[in-house]
Amino acid sequence: MGGGLLQLVAYGAQDAYISGNPQITFWKGLYKRHTNFAMEPFRINFNGEPNWGTRQTAIINRYADLLFSTYVQLELPTNNLAGSPAEWNHGTTKDGYQNGIFSPLGFNFIDRVELDIGGQIIDRLYSEYMYLWSSLTHDYDKRNKLSEMLTNEKYTISTLQFNANPGCTGGNGRQSLPNVLYIPLTFFFTKNPGTALPLIALQYHEVKINVIWKSPEAIAGNYTTGIQTLPQATSASLYIDYIYLDTDERRRFAQQSHEYLIEQVQFNEDVGISSASKRIDLTFNHPVKELLWVVQPTCYTNCKAERTNYRANPTNAAQNRLTPYVYDVPAVFEQHLQINGQDRLERRYGDYFNKVQSYQHHTGVAPGFGVYMYSFAVKPEEHQPSGTCNFSRIDTATLVVTMDGGVTVDQGQGDVWDMRMYAINYNVLRIMSGMGGLAFSN
Repeated sequence: MGGGLLQLVAYGAQDAYISGNPQITFWKGLYKRHTNFAMEPFRINFNGEPNWGTRQTAIINRYADLLFSTYVQLELPTNNLAGSPAEWNHGTTKDGYQNGIFSPLGFNFIDRVELDIGGQIIDRLYSEYMYLWSSLTHDYDKRNKLSEMLTNEKYTISTLQFNANPGCTGGNGRQSLPNVLYIPLTFFFTKNPGTALPLIALQYHEVKINVIWKSPEAIAGNYTTGIQTLPQATSASLYIDYIYLDTDERRRFAQQSHEYLIEQVQFNEDVGISSASKRIDLTFNHPVKELLWVVQPTCYTNCKAERTNYRANPTNAAQNRLTPYVYDVPAVFEQHLQINGQDRLERRYGDYFNKVQSYQHHTGVAPGFGVYMYSFAVKPEEHQPSGTCNFSRIDTATLVVTMDGGVTVDQGQGDVWDMRMYAINYNVLRIMSGMGGLAFSN
C-alpha cells in the first residue's frame, strides 16, 4: 500500500467537519458562462483648454451602454525642464520620494474631480484622497506601475526632466511619444464591474465629469521661480472604457429600475492647530466604513512658504499637500475617537492608527508618519460591506488629538499644523424612468 493510501484511509470523526458530505472538488474545474459584451475605450474632450486654477467639464457622450474604467490623460509641455527641477514640485528620485512609496505627480495637478448626474453631484474625489487610497490598497508592483502612469518616468527618473524634443521626427519618419500622464479616477463605477454606470438607463439625465485643476501655487509649492515659469498643460481629456451589451441585456438595462450601493468620499479640514491638544469635530453623514486623516505643517498646505535652504540643497523643494508625510517622529502623540461624548475607543498612541490599522485592514502601506486611519469595516478595500458606523444617526463625533512634542519640521513658520480628514461612506444611487439620483442626501 502506498503512503498516500494510508493517509486516505486514516479517516475519523473529526474529518467529517472537513470533508464529510463534500460540496466542491479541487480536481474538476468549473466555470460559469457570462453574458456577451464588448469593451472599447473612447476619448472624451473637456470644454476649452486646461489652465491651472480653473474648472473644466467633460460631457459624457453615449457611445455605448455602460461606463467603466476612467482616466484623465494630461499632456505636459515638451520643453526641457533641466533648469528648474522644482517646477513640478518633483525634485527627487522615485525611490527617494514619498518615503519610497511612489510619486504622486499626476495627482498633484488636480484639486478635485466631480461626478455630475442630472445636475446633482454624486461624488467628489480629492487628489490627496486618491493618493492615500492608492498607497494603502496597492502592493509594491502595482504602485510602481501607477508611478509610471503618474510621472512618465521612463524619460528620466532623477528630476523628471522630460524628453527635450519628444515631438521631433526620428529616422524613417517616426515620432517620439509626448509627455503624457495617465491619472486613474476611482469613482464607484470604476472599481467593480457590477457597479458600472448604466448610461443606457439615463436617457433623460446628462452625465458630466468636472475636473478642478490646482492653482500654480499649489502645484509648485510656491517656489517663486517655479510659479513664474510653470507652463500650462498642452491638452487634457478623459479616456473611458465603454461597455457594449448584447441585445437582451441591453433591453433589460434600459427598461428596468436600478439601485446601486455606491461609495462616496466626504471631507473635513481643520487648520491652524497650535495647541498641544485639539478636538476636531467630524461633520460626516451616512454609514461610514473608514476614516483617513493627515496631519501636516501649515506651511506645507497654504503654499505661502518656501522651504529653507532650498538653493543650497535642491532636494528641499517647496512643499505642498502631496509632499512626504515624513517627520522625525509621528506628528501625533495620542488620539482617540468620541461619539456623543463617549469614547468610541480608548486613547492610543498616534502610530497605532498609522501602523496597526494599515497592517490590519490594507494590502498596501501608509505613506509616512503623518497619515492615519481607522476602519469600521473588516475589509474596507472590498465593495461588499463588512462593517460601518452610521454618522447620520450620531449627534456629535469628535477626534481628540494630542500633538507630539518631539517632532521637528523645516518649516520656518512656527509650530502650526493642519488636519484633513476623509470619510468613505455608502449611499444608494437610484436610476428609474431615465433619471438618476441619490437615495440619501446630506
